[in-house]
Amino acid sequence: GMSTAEVARRQDIPYQFLRKVAHTLVAQGLLASRRGASGGLSLARPAETITALDIVRAFGSPYLNQCTVDPSQCDRRDLCAGYPLWLEAQAMVERALNATRLSDMVRRQMAIERAHNKRRYPCEVRPSRVARKQTAGQQYSPGSGAGEGGNPP
Repeated sequence: GMSTAEVARRQDIPYQFLRKVAHTLVAQGLLASRRGASGGLSLARPAETITALDIVRAFGSPYLNQCTVDPSQCDRRDLCAGYPLWLEAQAMVERALNATRLSDMVRRQMAIERAHNKRRYPCEVRPSRVARKQTAGQQYSPGSGAGEGGNPP
């Protein structure tokens, strides 16, 4: 496992906030927590079996409004032109969250970080072997034609 402090540092999340989040995820069976030197946080089950909907539901239901909590109990369902839209939107949100696995998000995050690091630390551009041989021993002197700004005599 990884310590809560290490997760907070790596993800740039305030430690106290992450402790509360981790406590909730442990209570909901998504994370496992072990104390001690070899302890820390780990997934309670494989990432392929945890959906974004599972994670959101650990903190409460992802309802868009009161009508979508229990549609059969909505007093205005027969009078509201927006009611069908709210139900459709709710179903779309739940489908999208349920279709996304934690393992998918981890793969996406790793790809984002790789792309970000390539932009941040691009590979050093080195001249080819041929170019190095051609310029070996040449020094810049004004007017020599070797280097910038000089014109051949």
